[in-house]
Amino acid sequence: MFVLGFTNEIAFSYGEQVLIGEIHINSFSESFHSPISYWNRSEYLSQWRSGFNEIISGKKKTAIVTSMYDPTSANFIVIWPLYLVGKDVFIRNRILFIEDLKEPFNEAKLSSYIDDRETIDEDGEVISEWKVSVSDIHRVLASLDKGIDKGID
Repeated sequence: MFVLGFTNEIAFSYGEQVLIGEIHINSFSESFHSPISYWNRSEYLSQWRSGFNEIISGKKKTAIVTSMYDPTSANFIVIWPLYLVGKDVFIRNRILFIEDLKEPFNEAKLSSYIDDRETIDEDGEVISEWKVSVSDIHRVLASLDKGIDKGID
């Protein structure tokens, strides 16, 4: 099971307006805050659709963004890398630090900032990730296209 979307709530977090989002991947569930100072709800949803469509069309790696700031002044962006392996999609959570990039951040080149998928880190530890199917990605995309951000109301 994979569900992603926003509630209808706008809140204040650390002095800024944010959308409240929720992600459910199998037994994992988490809420998140998406600041709306740079992107609005439509821009987040558009980026998610684009990322999901890239995976469905066979792109091996991309990401969805859940916390976007103006990249010219931001320290970081919160992303969820997606890795296509056969009919499975592996999902991770990552903070993309702008200062670690070799070039200025470009929204259109998001997938170029995603490392290739490895399952063991430099310390020999298993990298945390969740597995869903391409069919699950299709279902989430369909719910976004119908204007239903999350299928858990």
